[in-house]
Amino acid sequence: MNLNLIFKAQGIVLIINGLGSLFLGSIWISQGTGWESTPDLITFGQFVGVVLLVNGIWSWRFPDIAGDSIKSIGMLFALGGLFFTAIILFHILTGAIAGPTPYVNVVLTALFAIGFYIYSRS
Repeated sequence: MNLNLIFKAQGIVLIINGLGSLFLGSIWISQGTGWESTPDLITFGQFVGVVLLVNGIWSWRFPDIAGDSIKSIGMLFALGGLFFTAIILFHILTGAIAGPTPYVNVVLTALFAIGFYIYSRS
């Protein structure tokens, strides 16, 4: 395992989630959160899908273009992963989201954050 592989793996997960949110909005919302799928939520989900898709592409490409700065970028991704882990966990604990998807997401996000942190230390 190395930092480049962590970037690539996260890129794949983000791209898959982005495509799901963008093109399968109703399923992504109802099964991913336990919420009723409405046209407004589908529209918002499509926006989130584009954000996830762009972040996935960035994650995939950073190892190829960052050069010596890759560890600094990895630390930023570790911090972002920590924030995403915290908000997903908060939503699980408060009952704002339900179903198995948030649990999978919180575990994956935490593992990526830990991986980015471990492999980005100087």
